[in-house]
Amino acid sequence: METRVFIARCDAYEEAAAAVGRILDVFGGASAILNGRKRVLVKPNLLLPRKPEGAATTHPAVVEAVCAAFVKAGASVSVIDSTGAPHSKTLLKLLYGRCGMTGAAQRSGAALSFDTSSREVSVPEGRIVQTLELLGPVLDAELVVSVGKAKTHGSMSMTGCVKNLFGCVPGMGKPNLHRRFPKREDFAAMIVDLCERVRPGFSILDGVWGMEGAGPNGGDPKHLRVIAGGVSPYAVDLAQCYLMGLRLDSVAILREAASRGLVPEEPALLMWLGDDPAPLRSNFKPASSHKSDAVPTIKDNCVGCGDCARLCPQQCIVIRDKRAAINGKECIRCYCCHEFCPHRAIDLL
Repeated sequence: METRVFIARCDAYEEAAAAVGRILDVFGGASAILNGRKRVLVKPNLLLPRKPEGAATTHPAVVEAVCAAFVKAGASVSVIDSTGAPHSKTLLKLLYGRCGMTGAAQRSGAALSFDTSSREVSVPEGRIVQTLELLGPVLDAELVVSVGKAKTHGSMSMTGCVKNLFGCVPGMGKPNLHRRFPKREDFAAMIVDLCERVRPGFSILDGVWGMEGAGPNGGDPKHLRVIAGGVSPYAVDLAQCYLMGLRLDSVAILREAASRGLVPEEPALLMWLGDDPAPLRSNFKPASSHKSDAVPTIKDNCVGCGDCARLCPQQCIVIRDKRAAINGKECIRCYCCHEFCPHRAIDLL
């Protein structure tokens, strides 16, 4: 079991390149991590076309630093993500531009991937899924680097480097998986199956500014002052759980990973490297559903754009008089509507 996690204090994104460099150096540098591989896929968390200042997406300074390190080591590096909307080149162009990825790629020498292909692949060791539809560029890469964002999450309590890999599922495949696995524990097991199939070779967490409260989209920025990294995405996420002051028993993905022997059952069993994590620990306000079986509720600022209705796995949302309405009896509490609402117009109460 890989338990090493490097913690680099990083007060501002201007220090991101130095922090990422410290992390990679402890693991032998980008060349050692590559170990002869050339095709690298960097997977940031680009939930929605949002500006980086909102803390809903991985900051471009962190992505740029990761990409530049592997480009310098001789790799061919590309960047990709897929939102919950239809996976198209038009949306990718908007997504990359709004999230600051266009400039990050240009400055680092990486390429932005507009390859929208996907393939169904087997998941030999899957506990709950035996096949998954995954993005072609992810499957074609020799090394996947997960560059997650430290955020609370309505259904999973937190999202980091493991949950970030759900973006390897193309577009509308995500609501379909929510429909198949409405129970939190089953969905978490599917995410771990997905992570084991993708097998990222390295993971970096952007926690300079995270998101607390109604994450992963509707919460508030929180200054965590950390960039963390390691070989195991589960170990990095366990460190994140500690740094955010969240209850470990509330994070279903980590519970599932621990049950499989993929991560220790408590942060004290990690091999902590780098800066002392204790002074950097912060109490993040959890998402509402972290405390109870929260109900998605439409707020007054709803404009009736229809994104929630299009993405709802149960198709239990309709638009009436330019306002969304949810059929609570049909709702499976997946919180896709809350996660992808571009106007933060859905609360979890």
